[in-house]
Amino acid sequence: MSNFFKFNRHGEVEYSNNADRGLKAWLRTFHVGVAMKLGLVLVFFISILLIGASFILSSYLSTQLQNNALESIAANTRIFHNDINTEYKRLMGDAERYSNIYINNYQNVSSKPLRTMDAEELKALLSDGHTNIKFSELTTIFTSTFVRQGEEFVRVNTSLQGSEGRMATSTVLSHDNPAMAELIKNKPYSGVVVLYGKQFISHYEPIADKYGQVVGAVAIGFDVKLALQPVIKQLLAVHIGDDGFAFVLDAGFMPGMMIAHPTLANQQVQNTTDAHGFKYFGDMLARKAGTIYYDTVNTYGAAPRKKLTVFEHIDGINWIIGTTCYVDDVARSSILVRNALLVFSVILMPIILLLIAIASRFLISDRLNNVLKISQSIAQGDLTADIHVDHNDEIGDLLLANEKMRYSLHSLVGDVVSHAKHVHKAALKITEAVDGQASTSVQTSSSVAEITSTMEELSASSTQIAEHSRAVVDIANVTLDDCNNGSESMAELLNRMADIDSDNQQSMHEIMKLGNKSKEISRVMVIINSVADQTKLIAFNAALEASSAGESGKRFSVVAAEIRRLADSVTESTYEIENKISEIQNAINRLVLNAEKGSNSIKAGTTACKISADRLHDIVAHAGQTSTAAMQISLSTQQQKTASNQVVMALREIVVASNYTSQSINDILSISQDMTQLSQELNQASQSFKLTDNPDEQA
Repeated sequence: MSNFFKFNRHGEVEYSNNADRGLKAWLRTFHVGVAMKLGLVLVFFISILLIGASFILSSYLSTQLQNNALESIAANTRIFHNDINTEYKRLMGDAERYSNIYINNYQNVSSKPLRTMDAEELKALLSDGHTNIKFSELTTIFTSTFVRQGEEFVRVNTSLQGSEGRMATSTVLSHDNPAMAELIKNKPYSGVVVLYGKQFISHYEPIADKYGQVVGAVAIGFDVKLALQPVIKQLLAVHIGDDGFAFVLDAGFMPGMMIAHPTLANQQVQNTTDAHGFKYFGDMLARKAGTIYYDTVNTYGAAPRKKLTVFEHIDGINWIIGTTCYVDDVARSSILVRNALLVFSVILMPIILLLIAIASRFLISDRLNNVLKISQSIAQGDLTADIHVDHNDEIGDLLLANEKMRYSLHSLVGDVVSHAKHVHKAALKITEAVDGQASTSVQTSSSVAEITSTMEELSASSTQIAEHSRAVVDIANVTLDDCNNGSESMAELLNRMADIDSDNQQSMHEIMKLGNKSKEISRVMVIINSVADQTKLIAFNAALEASSAGESGKRFSVVAAEIRRLADSVTESTYEIENKISEIQNAINRLVLNAEKGSNSIKAGTTACKISADRLHDIVAHAGQTSTAAMQISLSTQQQKTASNQVVMALREIVVASNYTSQSINDILSISQDMTQLSQELNQASQSFKLTDNPDEQA
């Protein structure tokens, strides 16, 4: 069943369970009446309005209260600033008065006025320490008396302690002291000075001789911290809200040093950061005056709280006076107002809901229940109900729409009953016709399947024949290539045999020449042997002549003997040469015979190679014819294979089409049977509608 319910009216608006969101989806989960849902919706929107108004009002009041609190904190800061500034100015005036009294003490111990004395007299008077000691005992302030020596002012009497804890007598006034320049000009100076690591509110008064030349000076001063301590205590005693307080920060002498603070007094706080790393005291030192917000954490693990600080700068002593408190303390009153408004809204909502429910019951619920009963009777199939429109409003329009719907359904159901009978009869006829067609289609499909199987076997045989013929073509091509290679090799062999025959003929010719040369050597050896025989006769004759000569022929006898011996050696050598030449001639004769035999063999091999070459040419020609015939057979078998495959594919398509036709006929048969069944069910369903009060007319 679909998850979507569609209601078409004018714009054909569609609603779905998956698309429901927000307030509509929430209301649909409640099984309550329309009046109650209307009340809930109204209460919801009224609640939103009340809560929104309370938040807007509380925000406005919070802003006003915070502004008032901020103004109050700023006013307190100004008050603290004025108190310290007033005390500072009072101390400045006291320092000036005390300096006059201090100078008058010197005047009292002198016999003539100071302004009529020369430089030496004044220096002697100022160097007397009794006046300084007496004045220091009577007061708690520091006093110093200076005598000018060139460009320096030297302390001759003082109650000021130096850096080592001893009296600073015989020390000079620092050139960094702002009073130095004024004293040289014979002018007094009042202000804050730094002496040996401390701040003093001081007054410097020059003392001049009768010529108007400055020969000395006196200084009166109050320790700033000690002098302003009463005011600072009063400041620390003041509390703003639950956790608010005031503090004093040094911005000149020791920037960042906390002078007065409930927990950080006498600590360097310039680099102190808040929960986000913000150096808020450093920002105060840079800005001097203004308002700042920052987040602080009181204890480890606690959430940071926003703090507000209003601060101002005090000129002269270069201090920053500030007042701080937590922002949530300031906003507490606005939170109480907002909570009160929210409680009032919560109490008011049930009352509004009750009033809306009572009004909706009489105006909407009862009339909608009447419409619901009529709709339920139509839903149950009773189309004979009489609908009466009571009012001309939306619910009356709904009743009129139900009446139109009842009339339309009455006509529609009557037509459906009539048409269902005709559809039922037509479906029975279609079922009978399609059933016979299905049997015929099954037989046709079986026959085509058998033909397809036979053609597939034939196609497989054609495929094997084509593959074997292709293999024969490949073998014929390989044989043809081998025959061509053999023919080429045989031709090369014939060329090599011709070269061998030519080389053999050349060798025989050279051997014949070598035989002729050996015969010529034999003739030369005959000549040599003849010469050797003659030489031996000559040697023999020489020996005879030598023996007949006696002692004088002995030497000639030796020579004749050596010649004879030489002739014998030549005869032996020629004999050996003749033997070697005979052996060479015999070898040459054998070589000639062998060469002639080799020549005959070469000629016979050449003849055989020619015969083999001719036969190979014949084999090549036949192999070419065989390859061509095999190619023709392969092409024919390939064409046969392609044709058989096309036939098989066509038969398969026929089988598929036949199966599809059979399936379609079966589907049509099933649909016609379903139509028959549905027409029966439609007749039965139409019987559930009550079209008339007479049962016979209904049938």
